[in-house]
Amino acid sequence: MPEAQSDNTDALQVTFLYASQTGNAESISYTTYEEAVKRGYSAEWHVLNDYKKFKFDELRTVVFVVSTTGDGDPPDNSARFWRALKKTSRDDGAAYAHLRYAILGLGDTNYSNFCNTARRLDKQLGELGATSFYPTGLADDGTGLEEVVEPWIEGLWPALAKELNQDSAKDNASDAMSKDTKEAAELADSAVDALAALSIDKKANEDNDLATEGLAVQSAYEFLPLGLDFRPMATVKAITGAPRVPAAVCAIHWPEETEEEEHAQTDGKEYPPWHAEIEADARAQTPFLAPIKATQQATGDKALKRTLVVDLDVSAADHVRGKWQAGDSFNVYARNDPQMVSALLGRLGLDVNEAQRSIFVRSSDEKIQLPAHLRRFGSVATTVRALFDWALDITSFPRKQLLRALADHCSEPIDRDRMLYLSSRQGAAIFDELRRQGPALVDILHAFPSCAPPVDRLLDLLQPLAPRSYSICNAPHQRDAGVWRFAFNVVEYELEVVDPFSDNEDTGKQSSPMRANRRGVCTPWLERLCKAKTVGSDPILVSLRPNLNGFRLPPPSDTRPVIMVGPGTGVAPFVGFLEQRAAELEAALAAAEKEDSIQGPSAPSTWLFFGCRSSTEDYLFKDDLEHHHSSAVLSRLSVCFSRDAAAREQRGTQRYVQDAMLFREDEIGDLLVTKDAMIFVCGDAKGMAKDVNAALADILCSYSSAHPSCVTRLIPEITEPAPLTKAQALQVLGRWATERRYVRDLWA
Repeated sequence: MPEAQSDNTDALQVTFLYASQTGNAESISYTTYEEAVKRGYSAEWHVLNDYKKFKFDELRTVVFVVSTTGDGDPPDNSARFWRALKKTSRDDGAAYAHLRYAILGLGDTNYSNFCNTARRLDKQLGELGATSFYPTGLADDGTGLEEVVEPWIEGLWPALAKELNQDSAKDNASDAMSKDTKEAAELADSAVDALAALSIDKKANEDNDLATEGLAVQSAYEFLPLGLDFRPMATVKAITGAPRVPAAVCAIHWPEETEEEEHAQTDGKEYPPWHAEIEADARAQTPFLAPIKATQQATGDKALKRTLVVDLDVSAADHVRGKWQAGDSFNVYARNDPQMVSALLGRLGLDVNEAQRSIFVRSSDEKIQLPAHLRRFGSVATTVRALFDWALDITSFPRKQLLRALADHCSEPIDRDRMLYLSSRQGAAIFDELRRQGPALVDILHAFPSCAPPVDRLLDLLQPLAPRSYSICNAPHQRDAGVWRFAFNVVEYELEVVDPFSDNEDTGKQSSPMRANRRGVCTPWLERLCKAKTVGSDPILVSLRPNLNGFRLPPPSDTRPVIMVGPGTGVAPFVGFLEQRAAELEAALAAAEKEDSIQGPSAPSTWLFFGCRSSTEDYLFKDDLEHHHSSAVLSRLSVCFSRDAAAREQRGTQRYVQDAMLFREDEIGDLLVTKDAMIFVCGDAKGMAKDVNAALADILCSYSSAHPSCVTRLIPEITEPAPLTKAQALQVLGRWATERRYVRDLWA
């Protein structure tokens, strides 16, 4: 590949910056940074929150890769950057006239505010005088990030070379594969006839099972059977559109026995071995250890999902005292399923001794820094087992880039070609089917028995294991100042896979599908800890995640009514809201009694819409909600039961929260239009939030039809009273969201 040559290093200076919640943006940014270094650029790579460290104000050429989380919010590791950017916007409208930038945004069109972080960043940088040297790319995880990411990166290099006036950097390397890649892209003629189908059950690949002799890592992991039809490959002679393979950077250093350093041992502990290496500082978001203080199951034995309510003891964490509020969340740093880790290590051929030996992780290229989540292991000893337990995401569905890289480590042509096909444009349909089946990395390796990637290579390819976030469902009043209470559903599910060749030729019927049980990463782990007899002794690693989008109960002095919508565990922050309001009223009452005031305290009205399946099995926080309602802390309580017809009939309630809102559209419309009510929504982004948003738009349309004069209040630009259209109603909701009058805390 031709390199960009220049005597002037500054002329080739480019900085790659990322903001990532789950690791996708971080991984893509890092891979692009690697390629820039290989092309001869003087490149740096940083997370946006470190903007002071790398002197963002002085940068000239920047490539951003940013994702969007929640309700169009920026990732947590960019919060400080956004606060600084907002302040700059107020101070100087031409602060970044010297900056040239390119932005790649990641999002999902299944959720609202698609790629909002990228759009917002582009807008604000432009308002500050910066200039985009390459069109912004918006990648959709709903259809596959690679469809936009790969062409965007391919076009970045000539645009970057032009921006930096480096003709020699304009090469066609991104258009042509390397010799090895070309050879891998050509389907092996000897294998074409064998490209029929891959149908793997639990007994397949017996010669590759984990029941190996000696000290090999053993596991009772239940492999996911895959059912994939590769027959369309028979007509394909070459593939196109496969993602580029990241450079090999990570190298494991196995010290000699004499030079092994002590590393933190946490056998039997439920926190990462390197927790002590986390630099303690005064920031509220610094991770810390918190014991489980109390736990209870909040659902009945017949409930479809098990929900647990847990109290964490945070009283010893001085740096979060007084720094959190009702509406905040916190991160839990969980470990991967030990059985899955053992299965993966066994599949990689590591024995127990190797998995537990002290290692360091170094960069094989001194010009390229290690990924952020591995950087500490250049100087802090760890083990392969600890990395796969705590640092690497081994459960998420493998991306096309990972499949493409794994193809290079297949010794059998048929395995290599199938993996190449899965990662290609031609194999899009079968890749979608693979994604539907949702295999983890170890399932992929089990299905392709000749694939044997080195452990070092997986360190390059796997994303960091992201912490899981949970809403705090209590308020920091005096009684609970040292407790974080949270609720979670235990994520367990069954995957169903249909064998593409299971049709019975005699009956024409298909045999029963293959099944495999799957669990989440964090919640089954938490449940196990809650059931253990050591509750109160073994701590877990957590960190505060302040809610920065205005998800806060307004003070009693704010007289606007508050409408809250939170089905299922989405009710959690609202329980905290109501605790806060109860404490405020109690304090106000005490002050009134002290002053012998005749008039008692009052608070703005509150209305909660809660939904669950059954009135007896999963009515979460029932006692709390009904107590707050009876004591007038909660003005109105509307509870919906989606699968309990008897309870709906007895109580006169509706099936879903959006139905209950539409049933009372006149009252809600009046609160929204004439009382300027605030709306808070918490819960599922993909289904519930969309339905509630549509219901609110319908309510505004209906109310404006009955009261046309209100339209000018909602949209001042309209001079003639007329009912709102659906588009206009959605426009109003969008404006309220910008004004933080309509606030949502959503998750996938």
